[in-house]
Amino acid sequence: MRDTVVKMRPDKLDDLIALNALSRPGLLKGGVVDLYLDRRHGKKAVQYRHPVLKETLEATYGLPVYQEQVMQIAAVLAGFTPSEADDLRKAMGKKKIEVMAKQREKFVTGAATQHKVPGPLAEEIFTEIEHFAGYGFNKSHSAAYALIAYQTAWLKTHYPVEYMAALLTSEAADTDKIVKYIAECREMGIKVLPPDVNASGSSFTVVEDSIRFGLAAVKNVGEGAIESIVAARTVHGRFTSLFDFCSHVDLRRVNKRVLEGLVKCGALDSVGARRSQMTEALDLAMEAAQGTQRDRNDGQVSLFAAAPQPLMEPMLPDVPEWPEHQLLALEKEALGFYVTGHPLGEFAGDLAKLTTASSDFEKLKEGAEIRVGGLVKTVKNYTDRKGETMAFVTLEDLEGTMEVTIFSKLFKTVAPLVVAEAALVVVGKANVTDGGVKILADEVFPIAEAKERLTRAVHLRLLTPGLERELLEQVGSLVKKHRGAVPVYVHLVTPLHSEVVLKAGGSCLVRPAPEFVLGLEQLLGKDAVTLR
Repeated sequence: MRDTVVKMRPDKLDDLIALNALSRPGLLKGGVVDLYLDRRHGKKAVQYRHPVLKETLEATYGLPVYQEQVMQIAAVLAGFTPSEADDLRKAMGKKKIEVMAKQREKFVTGAATQHKVPGPLAEEIFTEIEHFAGYGFNKSHSAAYALIAYQTAWLKTHYPVEYMAALLTSEAADTDKIVKYIAECREMGIKVLPPDVNASGSSFTVVEDSIRFGLAAVKNVGEGAIESIVAARTVHGRFTSLFDFCSHVDLRRVNKRVLEGLVKCGALDSVGARRSQMTEALDLAMEAAQGTQRDRNDGQVSLFAAAPQPLMEPMLPDVPEWPEHQLLALEKEALGFYVTGHPLGEFAGDLAKLTTASSDFEKLKEGAEIRVGGLVKTVKNYTDRKGETMAFVTLEDLEGTMEVTIFSKLFKTVAPLVVAEAALVVVGKANVTDGGVKILADEVFPIAEAKERLTRAVHLRLLTPGLERELLEQVGSLVKKHRGAVPVYVHLVTPLHSEVVLKAGGSCLVRPAPEFVLGLEQLLGKDAVTLR
């Protein structure tokens, strides 16, 4: 991989350079990108405001895409000097009204003098380039970004595990990005393994087709502790127990606080003991290991040195392992995020179907309707102007965090639900601010109720061969037990794969409670039941 040189055709690079420059908020919202693509693919004719602009704009299909083109237009059309053109670019970027008025007058006058451009047309051209310049990108930067984008895309395609390991390492200090990239690894089918004292180094490493977390990710584990662990492993070999680990590392660097973090995040799981056992035995293991190390340092040997005997290790307490939710909570406490699982894992399928967005809101517009689901991480109560309590809530889903505002009218009714670690669905509207997108809540309810609350129709897929009356009667019995307001659609599929869709009558309206859906899946199979 080190010897691989990533190259690309110049014409493809030109396209990427343009796409980088076009991917600016103002241009995306103004429809410029669509016009550029239509001209690029011959769907619309390339047009120039004035023949003299062809040379400047031909490469970008008659549209000013780069800041350099804005400067060139001012020079060739209105006779600006390079210095004056640069001053124009700066003024457009800063949107100074008084300065822009003077520049507009100078541009219109210059265009009339240089090429006899009518005043109204010169005004239109100036307005157009003013819009582009206000959001524009210079080509030199766009070219560098485009080349890097292509190279990283190539690496991600051909060396996905190595690429994601490098990306995680580069963003190790940013918890939100680590969460996002771990989720992306899962989507790519790349397994992310927890830290392991028997396998991890300091940073993320590639292990076959998986990525292993580095020990530096564990809170309170510094470089000194990591150096001690790696050095002991190199000399001694694989650690076989908690006592074996403690007896070979430098306990001045790997102190109790470090050990607690290693146990909580699962970094000592490979020694074959339960995390609950190791936590209970930490003091005992450290005390025994310190004695062993003193004897080793003093050169003392046992009476039976001539016939070496294995060291007698303290017995670990026989305590049950912590429940899964506690394991995950402690894992997050030690790492700052979940690795081996997620409290929302059991709802992942439902969230994908029933929500309209996750924590990545970059493309949302102001007021857009949105449904999200996640765990409540923080709740900050605030007294509004009327003296009533509202709340600012941070939700965490499988990919990151999001901010939710719950106004007092709604908060009065949902306050008991909005507590730390509660799994909720929020229905609301996007509020686009300079600091990002926040959600203004209209509804809040538990994720466990999401299917029932959000389902608008139940679709059943039945194969006609072998379809028996008894099965239909069992389905009918379920429907009767769960009367509600949601319609049922039956898809009858024949051996020739033709399909007839029937809407059940008004007497078959249902309430899609979890027990109803489970009953249908047991009768018909999971693939035969779809909630929409």
